[in-house]
Amino acid sequence: MNGIREVLVLTPAIDGADGISEVSRQFVAALEELTPSGEPGTPGKIVTIDVWALDGGIPPERSLGRATFRSAGGSRTRLSAWVLARARSASDGLLVVVLHVHLAPLALALEMRGARLAFFFHGIEVWQRMRARERRALDRATVLLANSRWTVSRFKEINPEYAAADIRVCHLSVSPAALAEPPIASGYALIVGRLAASERYKGHDALIDVWPQVRRSVPSAELLIVGEGNDRARLEALVASLGLTDAVKFAGRVSTSALEGLYRAAAFFAMPSVGEGFGLAYLEAMRAGKACVAAPGAAAEIVEDGVTGIIVDPVRRDALAATLIRLFQEPHTCAAMGRAGQARVRAEFETRHFAGRVISELSAALVHA
Repeated sequence: MNGIREVLVLTPAIDGADGISEVSRQFVAALEELTPSGEPGTPGKIVTIDVWALDGGIPPERSLGRATFRSAGGSRTRLSAWVLARARSASDGLLVVVLHVHLAPLALALEMRGARLAFFFHGIEVWQRMRARERRALDRATVLLANSRWTVSRFKEINPEYAAADIRVCHLSVSPAALAEPPIASGYALIVGRLAASERYKGHDALIDVWPQVRRSVPSAELLIVGEGNDRARLEALVASLGLTDAVKFAGRVSTSALEGLYRAAAFFAMPSVGEGFGLAYLEAMRAGKACVAAPGAAAEIVEDGVTGIIVDPVRRDALAATLIRLFQEPHTCAAMGRAGQARVRAEFETRHFAGRVISELSAALVHA
């Protein structure tokens, strides 16, 4: 790693059920492979990994291995103070990994003391004009990473000054499946995601809008919505207004084991989201052997159209309805796509694959820095 002996990871949180927390956990696990086990000072190895989170903690069921952890308890001032204190010492053997661009300015003080900077792009947080202080940090970065080609293209489209930037893609992975809790029903279409007013792009409205059309062809068709958020009441009212309360169910937030059971009992997974930077839920569904319905964009880098699922533009409501009807009526197609999805996860999207991608890209960038 070309002189890197310490890594500092700056993240919004590492203990949540959100995608950034999951990526943070996976990133730290990847870095752990570069630390010696009981051999401090081993040449070419990272000796220490520190994880500083703006908020949250570490759930008891999750471990950071040999990494040390600190939470600022939601205080950006406290996190800034830690960074400034660290910047009092030379940082020429330090790599700072920033896992959200809004934390980028904090890393500048360390870069001025010799640290090298790495950033990871997730999606919507970089699909906007970067502020001046964020651009200053990005301009000093040794390596820029992103979760998908789609994230990169959207970032460059909105920030054209980075059109020529070398942003390396590290597709994410999915952790091993949890022990599944048996559900009380089966054979439904499933969507999993936060019911947040700020995330209406996920496709809940599109699915509910077409469900009367789906029911006319498949009278028993049910949609199960897993997730919680401030938009749930509006979505429930929409379901009621369409007379779908017997067909569209809201499960709320569920445990990891319950969610795995719901994936396995579903007929297929449907999340026609137009705003995903990647879409870990597709991998979770594929891991459970389920065909996926997804929208064009990042999901097309995960879901192979016609092989592991179907890509359809949710704006084309008739096409979306036809896709859902087809999968309800063709369980053999769902099964074949589900098997192909499981095989693709095993071949490309297990945690070892993400770790390998991260280590390869970081090592190549730092060697040539």
